[in-house]
Amino acid sequence: MLVMGKITLIKDFQDWKEMVHENSDKLKEYGMSFVFAGTQANDPTILHTVMHFESLEHLQRFQSDEELTRRRAEVVDVDSAVMTPIAEDAFTNYPHALTIEGE
Repeated sequence: MLVMGKITLIKDFQDWKEMVHENSDKLKEYGMSFVFAGTQANDPTILHTVMHFESLEHLQRFQSDEELTRRRAEVVDVDSAVMTPIAEDAFTNYPHALTIEGE
């Protein structure tokens, strides 16, 4: 299932990205992958994401993980998070997979 996210950073994008990498084991545990993550061009404190979860149950386990929430709270305002599930008939990578320089 795809989920679109929006959240306010309290540290910079690089700090958030490092936190994500430090918690790779949790991402695997929750069947979670980032399709996209980046800050808004006119406001580097607003982070937009598109995430894929293997199931609704995986998403719910991610959302209820108190330890991971504490780690996330070091770099984001967790109360500002908006997560929007995307309909199953969505598509990605059309007409080809996109690779952004600098990843």
